[in-house]
Formats: sequence, C-alpha cells, structure tokens
Amino acid sequence: MATSNEHLDPSAQAEDAGMTLQTEQAKATAAEITAENAALEEASQSAEAQAEATTEQASQMAQALEEVVEELQERTEEARQA
Repeated sequence: MATSNEHLDPSAQAEDAGMTLQTEQAKATAAEITAENAALEEASQSAEAQAEATTEQASQMAQALEEVVEELQERTEEARQA
C-alpha cells in the first residue's frame, strides 16, 4: 500500500503519469491497429468477391468462345461439302 510520502514524491507522480501516458498511447495504437485490420478485412472480402465475379465472367467467356469455335467448325465443314 502506498504511504503518504509516496503521494507527495514528485518522481513517483511523474512515473505514474508516464505509465498513464504509455497506457493511453498503447490503447490508441491498439485502436488504430484494430481499425486498420477491419479496413484490411473489408478490402480483402471485396477483392475476393471481385475475383469470384471475374472468374465467373472468364468462365462464361470461355463457354461462349467454345460455342463460337464449334459453330465455325460446323460452317467450315458445311462449306467443304457444298
């Protein structure tokens, strides 16, 4: 337990103030990191959704291209037979 002399000691008070300041700075840093992590998580989810959409579009384009190639092959074969 603190004695009355410790309450009056300026160096002890300065040390307590320093610890309080460090604690407040640590809390502020932790809050910043938490906010940055949340923003990064949101960006990651957005990027993942965009990647999925791009993959779906690429799949659809590949399917369409395959259909066009098949159609061209059929027309080429018909032209040869004519």
